[in-house]
Amino acid sequence: MAEKSLDSVKIAYQAGQFAFEQGRYRESVQYLEQARQAVELNSPLGGEIQIWLVTAFEASGLRQDAIALCKQLTRHPNIETRQQARRLLEVLEAPKLYIDPEGFVKIPDLDHLDVQRNSRSQNNSVATVRPIPKSGDFTVVNNGDGVNTKDNQFLWIALVIVLLVSGGLMWFGYF
Repeated sequence: MAEKSLDSVKIAYQAGQFAFEQGRYRESVQYLEQARQAVELNSPLGGEIQIWLVTAFEASGLRQDAIALCKQLTRHPNIETRQQARRLLEVLEAPKLYIDPEGFVKIPDLDHLDVQRNSRSQNNSVATVRPIPKSGDFTVVNNGDGVNTKDNQFLWIALVIVLLVSGGLMWFGYF
């Protein structure tokens, strides 16, 4: 295969992969078909392109075309392509599972709650003037959201304990 032809195959192949990953399955099929026509089908690259084409067919709703191509690929000269084709064929030919709509968990739409909470907080807000805190005074006023942000010195106590334990371990030669 000429190098220029190989480059055009790889460009079409990569464009097909990119379109597939972007959810543009019909466009992906077009690019992959273009790459398939320009490549040696029995080569490893040809097998790889055709495997991608099977998945693009399935994603774009062309299940019968995907199954037919996959059956052809089970006889491909490249062993990796044959194995992938067999696995894909099992998935494509598997029976569709029926899931009863009552078996789904229904998640309620909570968007309206956020609007109510925001409107309630806007209606109940009262402008108050508080003095500017002095440096070192870290008292935070709880605004009613249930989060306690008051500094309780836990971090300093934990740091001192860690330093004491580390120092003790070093003293006794464990480090």
